[in-house]
Amino acid sequence: MADALCCVGLGFLLAALYDLARILLGGAKPVCFVLDLAAFALAGLLLCGFAACRSYSGVVRWYMAAGLAGGLAGYFWGIAPATRAADRTIKWLLTRPFALAHVLVLRPLAGLLAGAARGAYAGFVQKKNARRKLKRTKQLQNQGRVLYNS
Repeated sequence: MADALCCVGLGFLLAALYDLARILLGGAKPVCFVLDLAAFALAGLLLCGFAACRSYSGVVRWYMAAGLAGGLAGYFWGIAPATRAADRTIKWLLTRPFALAHVLVLRPLAGLLAGAARGAYAGFVQKKNARRKLKRTKQLQNQGRVLYNS
C-alpha cells in the first residue's frame, strides 16, 4: 500500500509539472504533442526509478502504475480547474493596464491623427483638382488674329 501511495504522489507531481509547462508554453498542438511525449517518458522513468530504488520487489507492479494514473487523474479532475482559473485571472490582471491604455489613450489619439490626416489629404486633393481644371482648359489663340496662309 505504501508503494501505491508514493506513486499517487509521483502522479500528482508529474501532472503539476505538465500543467505548469502547458501554462508557460501555451496550448498549441505541436507543443501539446511534445509535452505529452515528454510526460509519458517521464512517467515511465519515474515508475522504473521508484521500483528500482524504493519498492520492496524492485519491479514495477500494476498497483504502482494504477497509483500513478490515479495521481494524474486526481490532479487533472480536482486541482487543475482551479489552477486554470488562477492562470486566466492572473493573465487578465496583467493585461488590463495595456487594454485600458489602448482604450483611453491610443484609440483617441489614433482618431485625432486620422482626422488630421483626412483633413490634410482633402486639402491636397482640392489643390490637385484645381490644378487639373487649369490644365484642362484649352488655351487656343484668339480666333480673330489667326491668319491662314500668311
